[in-house]
Amino acid sequence: MKEEVTTIKVEKVFKVCPNCGYKNGFHAMFEKIGERASFSWKLICPNCEKIFDIGLQVKIDRTSA
Repeated sequence: MKEEVTTIKVEKVFKVCPNCGYKNGFHAMFEKIGERASFSWKLICPNCEKIFDIGLQVKIDRTSA
């Protein structure tokens, strides 16, 4: 089952969950993008478990790992 992901545009600070109001930040999760060494970096509210995508992506350099 695919989890619902909400896209958020961060204006200044993204610390409070817009879904439940939790005020102490988020957990992180990474989702691989295709077959590349790139991942989408998403945030999960530890209170309501809602997943947010703020547009961050990371590329893993496997030669230095």
